[in-house]
Amino acid sequence: MVPAVIAKIISMQPNYTMSENEISQYVINNAERVVSSTITTIAKETGTSEASINRFCKKLGYKGFNGFKVALAQENFYNSMKKQNTYSSETGFIESMTMDYRQMLMNTSAMLDEQTVFKAVEYIKSAQNIQILALFNASFVAQELEFKLNLVGLPAKAHTDMLGMCINTMNIRETDLAIIIAPTILSKDIYQAVTACREQGAKIITVTSYDSPKLNDLVDLKFITSDKVAAHNSMSLSNNLMFLYVIDIIYGALLKSDKALRQKKLTGDAALNNHQMMDNYIFEY
Repeated sequence: MVPAVIAKIISMQPNYTMSENEISQYVINNAERVVSSTITTIAKETGTSEASINRFCKKLGYKGFNGFKVALAQENFYNSMKKQNTYSSETGFIESMTMDYRQMLMNTSAMLDEQTVFKAVEYIKSAQNIQILALFNASFVAQELEFKLNLVGLPAKAHTDMLGMCINTMNIRETDLAIIIAPTILSKDIYQAVTACREQGAKIITVTSYDSPKLNDLVDLKFITSDKVAAHNSMSLSNNLMFLYVIDIIYGALLKSDKALRQKKLTGDAALNNHQMMDNYIFEY
């Protein structure tokens, strides 16, 4: 079966310019390579420009190259999952679960863009207040991010109930940042919260498993993770591991960007370890 993104590229070939035709042929023949390449690399290998690649992606209905790459990565994941994860009667249960998570991790990694990660870092560092919104089973991911940011002195607060989300999104300001962690933004409570943040002028970062063109003008930065739905053990897996992976990537970039924050992290870790340390005499019976 021809993947939908590739089929769309082929169907629109009569409308391409000469440079767009070069780009289309490259994508058709190197779909997996495109997912892990930068726009600069593809421009060099096709003999075109970054502007031409962005125009090509917009002609296909995507906001730009990053949006196109996310869609292609997601499709590669869903269409290659069965090929890459070869289970047999001899595959153990733990091994099959590990294979599923490994594949989800690899595909989430492929959909991450380093420039977007460091843009998120700038938003976090410049925000007067950081509101982290999540509901239900993703709530502990929001609390983990709150803890990490508080540890280095950044003003973050997690809201994991609908009332708390409603109150805080109504009072969010232009100088604030909202980070949304949810399987999809297109659910009633989450969508209303995101809309409220946008109306108040706050910056918005989302970490979700599903993308939608409807979000392009609603959020500032999007991080899309692989979804468990196509995994062999989908009923027992969790998307939260991928959410945690993404926030760890952002947090790691945050520490990498600022020596003062790294020092605060070390000081915080030392304080935590000292607080949790038990005197040796307790164990001397």
